[in-house]
Amino acid sequence: MPTAPLHFNPPVIGHRGACAYAPENTMASFVKAAQLKVKWVEFDVMPTSDGVPIIIHDDLLNRTTNGQGEVSRYSYSALQSLDAGKWFDYAFSGERIPSLMTVVQFLQEAKISANIEIKALPEHEESLILRVMQEMQPYLSKANEDFLFSSFSMNALHLLRQIAPTCQMGLLLHAWEPDWQDICHSLNCISVHVNDEIITEKTAQEIKSMGKSLLVYTVNDVKRAKELYAWGVDAVFSDAPDKVYIPATP
Repeated sequence: MPTAPLHFNPPVIGHRGACAYAPENTMASFVKAAQLKVKWVEFDVMPTSDGVPIIIHDDLLNRTTNGQGEVSRYSYSALQSLDAGKWFDYAFSGERIPSLMTVVQFLQEAKISANIEIKALPEHEESLILRVMQEMQPYLSKANEDFLFSSFSMNALHLLRQIAPTCQMGLLLHAWEPDWQDICHSLNCISVHVNDEIITEKTAQEIKSMGKSLLVYTVNDVKRAKELYAWGVDAVFSDAPDKVYIPATP
């Protein structure tokens, strides 16, 4: 199992691509991240009604497409008829909801690593994880360090560790769980991903003392990013990744 901390250079992860500049979780957003020379991106994976892993954040189509209703009720082919870009700006009209494989293949060619967040309906985690790991297996065997998996679902994390015992896993914390340290150890997480609203210098030092990579989300303010870097944070998730990374003075 992986135990060594991750390395981020530059210390920023493009949130849903580079979603300040292009519609989130679309190929346009990932292309923009590559143009900004980002080396890590984050995105969300959930299944279609026919089990295809796709890249979208919300359970509902309403916010980020011209469709309506639950994502899980539509087949992959049906979802491909939707526009996932016009809501952001007319310049992105025609953007589609990409499949996991489309994005992964692009990232491999662009030499960009990814934090893949598993989003599944309760009691449907196993089927999604099995499909994701089936599709990811060729890439994991070649470059395991390129991909980091996470989820807010504890059930999904436990299933992921059972199904893919050697994968790199991060513990996502929106709020402090009483037993978060025990969970981190039991799942052999390589990183801890903490909500910017709850992180403190003390908790940052505590996580770093555990030998884990510390990632903080979502940070779009330069001053705040500088403070977090000073605390030892390894990387921040940002909608505008080019804005929050401040290169070291030569």
